[in-house]
Amino acid sequence: FATIIVAVEEGRKVFSNIQKTIQYLLSANTAEVLTIFLATLFGWDVLQPVHLLWINLVTDTFPAIALGVEPAEPGVMTHKPRGRKSSFFSGGVMSSIIYQGFLQGALVLGVYAYALMNPVHVGDMRAIHADALTMSFATLGLIQLFHAFNVKSVYKSLVTVGAFKNKMFNIAIVVSALMLLSVLVVPGLTTVFSVTVLTLEQWLIVLAAAFSIVPFVEIAKAIMRGMGLDQD
Repeated sequence: FATIIVAVEEGRKVFSNIQKTIQYLLSANTAEVLTIFLATLFGWDVLQPVHLLWINLVTDTFPAIALGVEPAEPGVMTHKPRGRKSSFFSGGVMSSIIYQGFLQGALVLGVYAYALMNPVHVGDMRAIHADALTMSFATLGLIQLFHAFNVKSVYKSLVTVGAFKNKMFNIAIVVSALMLLSVLVVPGLTTVFSVTVLTLEQWLIVLAAAFSIVPFVEIAKAIMRGMGLDQD
C-alpha cells in the first residue's frame, strides 16, 4: 500500500507539471499573438520577427523544461481523483491560459503606448519609435520570465508553493534573463536586434510592468479561491 501511495503521488505530480508547462507556453504564446494582432489593428510596429524568435528561444526553452521537474504541490494527495474525461486543460488551466495571456499582452501594449506618449527624444519620431519597440521587446521577454513563477500552481499562492524551491527552475530563470538582457545592453548585439539603450527611467517602467504580472495573477488566484473554484 505504501508503494501504491508513492506511485499515485508521483503520477499526480507528473500530470500537474505537464499542465504547468502547457499553461506557461500557451499563455505566453497567447500574449504574443494578442500583442501582434492588436498592434496591427492600431497600426503599431511593436515587435520585429527577430525579437519574437529570440523571446521564444529564451523564455520557451529553459523555464518550460524546469517546470517539468517542479516538486509536488502541498496537499497534492488531498485532491479528488481526476475524472476519466479530464485533460491537461482541466482544473482551471484553460481559463488561466486565456486570462493570463490577455494580461501579459495588455501590459506589453501599455508599455509601448506609454513610450510613445512619454518620449525621451522629443521631436525625433524615429528615435521615439525605436525606444518604444525596445521597451515592448524587453517587457514581453521579462514578463514571461516573471510569469513562470505564477504557473507553479493554478490556484495556490506563491507564498504557499514556494517561489524558489526548485533549484533547476531558479537557474533556468537566471540563464534566460541573462540571455534576454544581453541583446539589450551588449554593444553589437543591440545593433543586430535593432534595439536602443534604455534610460534608467525606461528600465524602471519595463521592470514595473513585467513584474506586475505576479501581483495581478496572485489577486486573480485569491478571487478564484474565494469563489471555491480550487475545490472543483
